[in-house]
Amino acid sequence: MASEPTPIPDTADPGPARRVRSDQARTRQALERLLDQGLLATPVAQSGVRDVIERSWRRCVGAEVPIGRHDIPYVADVHDIAPRLHAAAAPVLDRLGDDLGDARVAMFLSDDQGRIIMRRAGESQQLRTLDDSCAAEGFDFSETSIGTNGLGTVARERRPLLVHGSEHYNELLGPLTCAGTPIFEPFTQQLLGTFALACRTDQASPLMTAMATDVGRQIEGNLTAMLGAHERMLIQAFLLATRSERQPVIVVTENTAFGNTAGLVHVTPETHALLWCDLVESGLRAGRHRRVVQLASGRADALVERVEGVGPTGPAFCVRLLDSPRNPERDRTPPSRRARRSGTAPALLHPLADISEQLRTAVGFGEVLAVDGPAGSGKLTAATAALAERTGSPPLLIDLARAECPKSLAETGAIAVVLHHVHDASGEHLRRVRTAIEDASVPVALTVDLDTAHDGVAAVVAALCTTVRLPSLPAMSAEVPRLVTRIVAGLPPGQRDTRFTSDALQALIRWSWPGNLAELRRTVEQLARRRPGRSIGTADLPPRMQQAALRGRGMIETAERDAIITALHRAGGNRTKAAAALGIGRTTLYRKLQEYRIPSGS
Repeated sequence: MASEPTPIPDTADPGPARRVRSDQARTRQALERLLDQGLLATPVAQSGVRDVIERSWRRCVGAEVPIGRHDIPYVADVHDIAPRLHAAAAPVLDRLGDDLGDARVAMFLSDDQGRIIMRRAGESQQLRTLDDSCAAEGFDFSETSIGTNGLGTVARERRPLLVHGSEHYNELLGPLTCAGTPIFEPFTQQLLGTFALACRTDQASPLMTAMATDVGRQIEGNLTAMLGAHERMLIQAFLLATRSERQPVIVVTENTAFGNTAGLVHVTPETHALLWCDLVESGLRAGRHRRVVQLASGRADALVERVEGVGPTGPAFCVRLLDSPRNPERDRTPPSRRARRSGTAPALLHPLADISEQLRTAVGFGEVLAVDGPAGSGKLTAATAALAERTGSPPLLIDLARAECPKSLAETGAIAVVLHHVHDASGEHLRRVRTAIEDASVPVALTVDLDTAHDGVAAVVAALCTTVRLPSLPAMSAEVPRLVTRIVAGLPPGQRDTRFTSDALQALIRWSWPGNLAELRRTVEQLARRRPGRSIGTADLPPRMQQAALRGRGMIETAERDAIITALHRAGGNRTKAAAALGIGRTTLYRKLQEYRIPSGS
């Protein structure tokens, strides 16, 4: 666009202008109706609102995003955010700025979180309009911050999008029309950020979307040209592997995963975290090795080849899948039980399918079930679910740590009973528990930690119950990504859109989890509450867990990371000063920060 877009005339032909204003009014009324009626409101598409805009509005309503002026999150120093993206975009925006000349069109670049890291606008009146709308460097333009817009919504939809003035969720952006496009990492297709053009709505041009998309592709071209020698070597190894292979092929490094067409379905943060943690700790040497690999979709036989010399952070692995992944729930179920099944499999009572079968079998045969395991391992959840599945109603819970066991469970009127914390019972109380269990005419389940219980409790459990032992979370660390997904799916609207990156999942897999499943649930819920709908990385995890991401590094790498953190601390977070103190260049420091996953606040 070499000159200023032609405004819609208001005087020569008032008809079109009135129609535009009428359309904008109807769009705004549709949003107000959705805000009044909430998420249960009927679709507003009959008002002329596009499906993509309504989807975004509904996400914003679910996340309770304010619609008027409010305190939008702001980051003062944006130059340290996404340095590779910044470097790739700067020359493209410089050229476009020269081509646009005096046209009143602003350019914006955001990172993958929706934070504006670059703005180009030269005309003073336009700058005032943008500043009044908080459309400036440092402001968070994600959907959960400011609602539907040409940066945050594009990042969420992962496709080019034009957002007209009245389609913006927040009234601050009403005067603007924005055309945005996503920017992806070459080959891996990881979202790096978004680019958008913006102008006054009455000066918008239908060519803005095509221009924004073209700029995005130019930035991606620069990112490709910036790839280092080790990345090119990795891509070459991948191309050689896929040239003669029709099976799914996945290549993983510590920070990257990509695949051929058949393998793309498996390229997810969950699969990357599982594959990397398993393979890097496997001790595989050069050459091809046949082994079972764990994917997010199940277990599969594969040929794994270690690729050396591709980077400073360790090896790469080329994984050729030899068969379709086996469903993890079916894969862990004993064959004899699988043979008796038909139709849809019952819901899991525990993350491990064989544990679910043990629980279901004990209750199904009318046996007294004792669910044993360490604190936080999900004993009460498993016992309650097993009895509820058998009876069709929630059982009565009696917590023996707080109340005495009744002499007769029948007197409670319950159709099933869970006796919680049996290991806390002692003396006369334990004798009463035993009598109540022996005389019970309803299904009964106990929860107990036999590792901490005294001999009397262990004797009662051994004499009366069928015991199912629940493993600690570290003993089933491969289930962590799937458990995180289940926990997030059960959160309130807005929070359930939260995503965990592969590096965060790797840290969670490697964490010792002294609090077991209870600690995992509390951690995931807390992170989703603090960053609803966002992408959770290692830097967002509790400090004690961030160190888990470094497990397996050598002494030299650990010392180098500690030196960088110390230099940053002494420089007050100023990376230029820290680089000078370390005797390295600023670019090298950026690479080290990414390599060692050092958070920006260090």
